[in-house]
Amino acid sequence: MLSGHTVFVTSSTKLKMSEFVKFTKLRSTTDCTFWAKFVELKIDKFKLDEKSINLWGSYSLQSLNEDNFNPLVLDFTSFNEDLETINNKSSVICFGHMINTNTFEAFRQINPEQFIDSMGKDIINSIQDGTILQNPWKLSLFLVLAYSDLKKYRFYYWVAHPTPLKLPEMYYEEIPKSITEEFSEKHVEDLCNNFLHLDCRTKNYFTVLISKENKMCIVDLATGINVININNEKQSQDYTEIYFAFYDPCTSSNPGWPLRNLLCLLCWYCPTHYFSKIIKFISIRGNKAQKSLVFKLKTKEYKNYKNIRDNLFLSHLVGWESNSNDKLGPTIADLSDTMDPTKLSDKAINLNLKLMKWRLVPNLDLEKICNLKCLLLGAGTLGCSVARVLLGWGVNNIIFVDSSHVSHSNTVRQSLYNHQDAIKHKYKAHAAKDALLNIRPSINTEGIVLHIPMPGHVVGQSMLESTKQSLKKLEELIEISDVVFLLLDSREARWLPTVLCAAKNKITINAALGFDSYTVQRHGTRNFNNQISPDLEVKNPRGMDLGCYFCNDVTQPGNSQTDRTLDQQCTVSRPGLSQIAAGLAVELLVALLQHPEGVEAEALVGNSRDNINSNDAKLVGLLGCVPHTIRGSLWNYDTQLTITHRFTSCTACSVPVIIEYKNRGLSFVLDACNIPNYLEKLSGLEEILKRPDLDELCYALDNISDEDEDDQKM
Repeated sequence: MLSGHTVFVTSSTKLKMSEFVKFTKLRSTTDCTFWAKFVELKIDKFKLDEKSINLWGSYSLQSLNEDNFNPLVLDFTSFNEDLETINNKSSVICFGHMINTNTFEAFRQINPEQFIDSMGKDIINSIQDGTILQNPWKLSLFLVLAYSDLKKYRFYYWVAHPTPLKLPEMYYEEIPKSITEEFSEKHVEDLCNNFLHLDCRTKNYFTVLISKENKMCIVDLATGINVININNEKQSQDYTEIYFAFYDPCTSSNPGWPLRNLLCLLCWYCPTHYFSKIIKFISIRGNKAQKSLVFKLKTKEYKNYKNIRDNLFLSHLVGWESNSNDKLGPTIADLSDTMDPTKLSDKAINLNLKLMKWRLVPNLDLEKICNLKCLLLGAGTLGCSVARVLLGWGVNNIIFVDSSHVSHSNTVRQSLYNHQDAIKHKYKAHAAKDALLNIRPSINTEGIVLHIPMPGHVVGQSMLESTKQSLKKLEELIEISDVVFLLLDSREARWLPTVLCAAKNKITINAALGFDSYTVQRHGTRNFNNQISPDLEVKNPRGMDLGCYFCNDVTQPGNSQTDRTLDQQCTVSRPGLSQIAAGLAVELLVALLQHPEGVEAEALVGNSRDNINSNDAKLVGLLGCVPHTIRGSLWNYDTQLTITHRFTSCTACSVPVIIEYKNRGLSFVLDACNIPNYLEKLSGLEEILKRPDLDELCYALDNISDEDEDDQKM
C-alpha cells in the first residue's frame, strides 16, 4: 500500500485547559486493488469521461498500523455501487468523489482551492438541507483528484477531506480524559459493545445519552440534536448528560479532523447550545473503542454569533492531505511492479530460479547470472537453443549477430522462428530479437546483421570498407559483453571472434555439431606475457593452461565451402542434438560463474563422481565440477570430458597472433583472410610442421563436423 504522509501531534503532548483546539489531519492509503479496479473501469466503462465517480472508503477497526495511525483505505470495493456489498462490522464507512483527468497537464492545471470548494459543496448542502441527519456518514466526505498513466502504471492522486475554513474558535474547558476516567466501568463496557454492534454507516457519528437512571444509550445524531434543543427550551430533562461521538482514526491528544464537520453540523442545528454551553465529545479510538477520549470544548464568545453561523458556510473549504515530503501536493503510486504485465511476467518466470535457492542451492548468486551481457555469434540452430536456455536462467541481456535470413527449412528446427519470418525473409538476428521480446517483453535484446571476416575468404578492394566496419563493430560488441558464445556456421567464422575474445580476455563458450556428435568447450584465459608451454602432466589444469577451439589444429582455418556438395555445405544433424549441446553450453557457463575460482577453475576430466577424491575438493564449485571440453555422441549416448591444453603456436590465441592483432588491427585481419598460410607462419606452426618428429607432437583429430546450418549457401 502507498499513502501520503501527515504530520500529527503525538499522544504524549500535554494539553491544557483553555488551550485553542487544533485538529489532527487525516491520511489515506490506496491499495493496489483500488488502482487495478480503476484501470479496468477506465478502459471498459469510464473511457474519456471525466465526470465525478462515487467512491466508498473505510477505516479498519482491526489493529492499527506500524505508526499507530489508521488511514482511510481505498481498495477495489471502493467502486461498489451498493453500500450493502461493503457493509462490514469491522470497518467504518466513508463516502467520497473522484475526478480522474485524461492528461497530466489537465491534472496539473486544476486549482486545488476551486476544486475542493466545488466538489466539497455537497457536504455544505447536505448539512443545510438536513439530508445529512439521515446519512451521517456523509459528514466524512472525501475527495480524490487523480491522473492515471495507464502505460507506466503510475497514478498521481491527491486526497482531501473538505471542511469549512472559518470554523468558530474552540477551547478546552477541561483536560481531555480517557473514557475510563469519565465513565463508570459499566458505561465503558456498554459504550464499547454498542459501538461494535452499530451499522458501519452509523459508526462515524452518533450520540451517547446518560439518563436520569444513569443508563447509557446510543442514538443517532438527529435524536441527539433534538434532545439538546428540547433541553435548551426546558421542555424536558430526561437525560442528564449528552455526548456527541465521532470515529477518530487519529491517535494524538488533539481531536481528529472528523470533529470539524460535526462541529459545523451542531453550529447549524443547535447554535444556542453551541455558542453558550460546554459541548462534550467522545473521540472513538481503538479497534474496540477501548482507547477513546472525552473532549469538553467551549466556543469563543462572539458578540453576534448569528453572523458567525451564517458566514461559516460561505468560507472556503480546506482539508488537503500532505504528501511524503510533508508538503501540500499529490502522491505518486508507482504500481508497475504489481500491475505491469511485463514485470509480473518477470517475477513469474524467475520463480523456478528462486525456488532453487530455498533448499537446493541457497548460495546461488542469481544476480551474477541475470546481469550477464551475452553475445551470441550465430542465430541458427544452436543460437536459438542457447538463447532459450539463457532465458531460463533469467539472463536479461542478449545480443544476436548473424548475417543470414530465415528460410522455410529453418522454422522446424530453429526454435525462435516461425512461418511468417520465413515468408518475410527476415534477418535471423532481427527475428531472434523479436522472438525473445515476445517471450519476455522486458529483456534487453538486440539483433545485429554482421558479416564476420574469415581466413580463406578473400577480401577484395570492393569489400574493404565493409570489412573495416564489420571488424570495428565486432570489436565493440565483444568489448561490452561478459561472455561470447561461438555458434557460427563454419570453423573459419569462429577464428576472428576467438582472436578478439583472447585479446580482450572474455569468457568464451564454443559449441559445434556433427551428425550425431557435439563438442562444447570453454576457452582458457590468456596471459600474453607468458609464452611457456603448459605442464602437460597436470591432471586438472587451470583456466590459464586450457586451450581454445583452434589449439588442436595443425593447420590454419580456411574456406570450408569451396568445392563442397550441398550436404557438405550444410550441417546435417539429428534434430535433438542442438538442444543437448546448447543446454550443456549454458550450464557450463553458469557452473563456471558459480565456481569460487571463476574462469580459472580447474578442469574436470572423467565422467564419474567416484573419480573425485578428497584432494580434489577444490574442483567442485557450487553447481559441481567445471570441465573444459564436453564431447558427446548420440550413437552410443556417450559423453567424454576431455582437456585440450593451451598451444603456444595456436593460430587463434597464441601470443604472436594476439600481439600482431593488437599492433596492426585491420591489416592483420586482411592478411589472415587473403594470404595462404599467413597464420601458420605467424604463430610458428609452420616450423613445427617441418619437424621430423611431427607425428609424435600432433594430437589425434576428432572426426567431428563443426558447421551449423547455413541455408543461404544453397
